[in-house]
Amino acid sequence: MANIQKPKMSLWIGLIVVTLGLITIRIPPVDGFMTLTLAPILLILGYIVLIPYSLCPKRLPTGAYFDSSSGKVPKQLLINGGIIVFVASFAIYMITLWPGPGWWDSSQYITASHTLGVTSPPGSFMLELIGRIAATVIPFLSPSVKINMLMALFSSLAAVVVYFIVIRVVRSINGERSFAESGIMISGIAAALSLAFTHSIWCKATFANAYALSLLTGCLLIYLAILWWERAETPGGGNYLLLAALLFGLDLSVHRSNLLFAPFFVLLIIIRSPRAFLDWRLWLGGILMFFIGFSMQFAIMLRAQLNPEINLGNPDTLRGFWDYFNMRQFNISIFGLDLLQRKGPFWSYQIKEMYLRYIGWNFIGLGGDGIKISFSGMYGIPLLFGIIGVVVHFVGKFKYALMLFIAFLFASLGAVFYLNVPAGFFREMDRHFAVSFMFISVWIGVAVYAAMYHIPRLFMQWSNRYETACWIVAAVMLLILPLNMFRANFSNNNMSENHSAQAYGCNLLESCDQNAILITAGDSDTFTAWYCRMIEKNRPDMMVMNIHLLNTPWYLNTLLTYHPDIPWTLTPDSISQIRPQKWDGDSIIIAGSSEYTSQFRFLPKPGYGPDILLPADQVLIDIIRTNNWRRPICFSSGFGDNIPLGLHEYCRSDGLVWKLCPNDYERADMARLEENLDKYDYRGIGENNYLDPVGQQMKRSYMSGFFNLAGHYKDDGDTTRLENLSARFDRIWPGAGGLMNKLEQTESQQTGG
Repeated sequence: MANIQKPKMSLWIGLIVVTLGLITIRIPPVDGFMTLTLAPILLILGYIVLIPYSLCPKRLPTGAYFDSSSGKVPKQLLINGGIIVFVASFAIYMITLWPGPGWWDSSQYITASHTLGVTSPPGSFMLELIGRIAATVIPFLSPSVKINMLMALFSSLAAVVVYFIVIRVVRSINGERSFAESGIMISGIAAALSLAFTHSIWCKATFANAYALSLLTGCLLIYLAILWWERAETPGGGNYLLLAALLFGLDLSVHRSNLLFAPFFVLLIIIRSPRAFLDWRLWLGGILMFFIGFSMQFAIMLRAQLNPEINLGNPDTLRGFWDYFNMRQFNISIFGLDLLQRKGPFWSYQIKEMYLRYIGWNFIGLGGDGIKISFSGMYGIPLLFGIIGVVVHFVGKFKYALMLFIAFLFASLGAVFYLNVPAGFFREMDRHFAVSFMFISVWIGVAVYAAMYHIPRLFMQWSNRYETACWIVAAVMLLILPLNMFRANFSNNNMSENHSAQAYGCNLLESCDQNAILITAGDSDTFTAWYCRMIEKNRPDMMVMNIHLLNTPWYLNTLLTYHPDIPWTLTPDSISQIRPQKWDGDSIIIAGSSEYTSQFRFLPKPGYGPDILLPADQVLIDIIRTNNWRRPICFSSGFGDNIPLGLHEYCRSDGLVWKLCPNDYERADMARLEENLDKYDYRGIGENNYLDPVGQQMKRSYMSGFFNLAGHYKDDGDTTRLENLSARFDRIWPGAGGLMNKLEQTESQQTGG
């Protein structure tokens, strides 16, 4: 039997609270108290507090199972160890926290948390709800720091869960042997802090993202599996499986990686208790709990019906919600059936180049380039201890070790197989394997336990100071593992002065003239600009449009709602009719205006194939024609030279943007470029700051403006201004080798010299 206990009364209270939350999140206006403040509190209270509490097993008599309260390991001592782990990891994360948003989705999550918007599919709505509460109740701090702090909190709590996992694993190996309680505690501390100070975990603990919370939920799932493994035969033991089912459903409102553990739980039940596997009550209860957890996702659909300004995919119907959840927009299926057809070489790229390299990053050492493995980083000590821990675990408790190893395979090889990343993918994917790194850290704790138990005994024949020897070994373990990892990874993850993403978004907006329309290229320029305009309230006069989203009807309709003054001819009816269309090859002619009397003619280059205009191409042509130079039109530097419709030759570099100009005279004007380079905020982008590949790319965008202006001064023979510009360049990037040298290198590369 599954030994399920009846849920507490708080289950029904929780369901009522959740229902009220789902109702209030749909109550207009879109920025009202009910939907923005009350609904998140009700939903988190119901889903995260009341319903999980109702499933917790009732307290059993002391000694009914091998637990911390049985006297073998004093409960308060274990709690103290967990407190040490939390305080140490949280303090370090806070010291190294980003002071603003990070790149990629970070700005989107911060902006969406404050406005309760609908983010990119499949969404992380639980993160948004918690973020919205934090944004409401935490005073004084900046909007971005409030959300970034949550990542530090989630990651620290994940480390605490790992600490308690190691305690239970070590205790199962230790059995009836006498061993100092403090030794078991130190094993857990060493393992938990080793995980906390790995590069991939530390990196995600300092800026807004979905993966810190996903790590916490993944660790909790494994902890619930261990609790059930130990207590399957006790009254209420089956409730841990119900809690896991609830967490699986809730976790889909965070990320979907942990769904890979679902088949592991099925195998776990079969191996541990076939009787429980055949108990229909367990299956019925598990399915009900999963769908209760999954129901949080419907809050996305209800929120989308109010049409917030960030409403990606507009999943306001059941069909739209399913397409959103299933990532139909990206031509991906969350339940994909084409996994046997590999998009990249399985061994040489997906395993060796990606996953094994990520293990090397975190347990051997990360190179200074942020890409390669460097043995000099941590000397491979953490990986060595992880391997030793696996061996010790299998020797000491084979069946228990096999259970964890199977879970590790699902989190590692299972994730590699499921993600099916194409060769040469443009982003690193270590974030998707964070939970698998947790298992290696657990085995590091097992190895530390073995070292503390056995090494002092080697010297007992020469000395009777066994306790002193234990403390010496403990100190050495902490020194060569978490402290060594802290030393190796601190500089790469200290983002306390990295304002690069926030400064870029604000600089991008400030690059444009008054009332400009800014067309952006990708995630990092779009989301940072959204953050600065919506949250920091910079440049409310402007519009920011993403070129790729202009292909979607829901985005065009959202723009119609929030920017009714857009210079275009589109209406809701015409938007519903827009389709890719064949281009006849004619030039586009913009009639003269009162300011520019001459016509503007250009030959568009379609964005798809030689003769197909995508909806975004058609919308952009419509905006250029209808606008007729009344509002400035700019393109972000994220496009490089590939300005949509082939408009690069008609644009002027103003630093971080290209401005569309009607004539050669305006294209040759350098005044705006000079002004922008002088007023930009360069914090976080200088040579002495750690920059990830996105930051490095953005640094090149800044440098490109200097190169353009330096080339202009050079052609004009203006040596005074050129020298002043070179001096400013050297102050910002003192290790770059000088402006003129960089300019010559760039020109040489462009000419193939």
